[in-house]
Amino acid sequence: MSEHNLLDVLKERIETELPAVLVKRGYEYYQEGRVQSTQTTMHRTLTGVVRGSDLYAVVMDADHFRYSTCTCPFGGFCKHMAAVFFQYFSETRGREAAERVYFRMLGLTMASEIWPSAARSAPQEAIAPEQPADARQQRRAPGEGGTAEEWMDWMEAEYGQTWLKCRHSLHALQPVLSALKGLSRDWEKPMQRLHWSTSILFVLEQSERAITTVDSFSRYYHEMSFIRMAEPWIEHLQTLIGELEPQHMSEEQLAWSGVLIGLAKRRALHRDRQLFEWGFLYLAFCERFSELRDWFHNEKMSLLSELASHPDGELNEEFVYSSLGMLYFFEGDDARSIQYFAQGPFEKIQKLIYPCVAQRMELGEWAWTERWMSFLYERVYANRSARSIGPFMALCRRADEDRPDLPIWNTYMTELLPYSYTELSEHWLSVKRYEDWADLQLFVGVKAEELNAPELREVAKAVPQALLPLYHQSIEAAIATRNRQGYRVAVKQLKKLEKLYKGMKDTGKWDTYLAELVNKTQRLRALQEELWKGKIVT
Repeated sequence: MSEHNLLDVLKERIETELPAVLVKRGYEYYQEGRVQSTQTTMHRTLTGVVRGSDLYAVVMDADHFRYSTCTCPFGGFCKHMAAVFFQYFSETRGREAAERVYFRMLGLTMASEIWPSAARSAPQEAIAPEQPADARQQRRAPGEGGTAEEWMDWMEAEYGQTWLKCRHSLHALQPVLSALKGLSRDWEKPMQRLHWSTSILFVLEQSERAITTVDSFSRYYHEMSFIRMAEPWIEHLQTLIGELEPQHMSEEQLAWSGVLIGLAKRRALHRDRQLFEWGFLYLAFCERFSELRDWFHNEKMSLLSELASHPDGELNEEFVYSSLGMLYFFEGDDARSIQYFAQGPFEKIQKLIYPCVAQRMELGEWAWTERWMSFLYERVYANRSARSIGPFMALCRRADEDRPDLPIWNTYMTELLPYSYTELSEHWLSVKRYEDWADLQLFVGVKAEELNAPELREVAKAVPQALLPLYHQSIEAAIATRNRQGYRVAVKQLKKLEKLYKGMKDTGKWDTYLAELVNKTQRLRALQEELWKGKIVT
């Protein structure tokens, strides 16, 4: 079989067996140079080595593709196979041919095939094949000199109907995003970041449109699916935002950024239920631009104006209050930050507040840390549950480790019992407050046999006397069951208690305690038998 025939057959097999998302990931691996080697054998087989989280060996049999294998843990036809295919295709037919076959495998057409001059004058782009040729020729990408508005208009005209294909999945948007990013791959980094951010925001808006077509009965499941699919896009957008350098931006770049910030803000202001946390994207931009004092002041005034100009019920006040809280925090005005956070629903804004408090701890600003923690405690206590107090307990534990001289942290943790039991128990062990740990078990009613053996050994080695009440309580509770199984538990705990007394060199107290116990329970014949079997008494 010739090289050309081998590739043609493998192309058909990969198109048939691999979903588009794996083809796309394989192409990305090829572009990133992850394919270490490729080789054909006389048995119509293509082999290769791909660097992923490990090195994976790929074997693709053109005649019997079902026997193709990869040593990765995926367990089937995988992205590493697609990567080896594209690498070998590029080596034998050229890089442009590999790119062309990739677009065709995704059901797209490259601009260079429609406009031959485009391959020489502009980056290549993907066009949905169902569009009329005349329409495609009228839609030239704005290029690196285009504005944010021009690019957004072009994206809408070119791909604005893609959401109609996303009734059950967002997979139709992945090749669109890849194609849009490809248009600016040769741009200077500052402009490329802005263009890629625009591209991601565009596909996120397409996703928001798509979810509106889902019936109410299945919306929840589609939301979960859509959000998981979009997670890498949002993570990449947050990375791009974090790389922005407002102080070094040109006027054009600042204007472009303003359009993106305005888009996220408009979305966040909607009261309608939406897929994504647009408010968090808006605040990510704000954090980067907070170093521009004039911009920052104007943005605060804009939000305050929104509050003043909209009647109750017409504005997403939750977003506005939380945004003002964050903007004042970025500015270092903690008092006003708390003031605005206090006006929003705590269950919605608490995930914004916790990082603020952690930052104040890191900076050693303990006066403000105490103020923030008091603000949090009032709201956590009012809505306390095992599920809601986790982040607050984490802050308390950290504060107690850094400033153990301030008793307020332990006060907060104990007052949240029993919901705080697990975190508090772990904390007191970690800071070696063994007596407090033992008292906590007694207070909550945890029995010695229910505790982890390593924890009991740690406490017994450090302060064995702290465990005596715990074992006494456990033994009494086991005897009170008045059944054979309970008596056996009591005997086991008696053996451990005896060991504790002997380790403390206080066998006299042990002998006294045992004598009183035997005398008190002499009518419980089954217990007496278990004591004898366990050699507690002779």
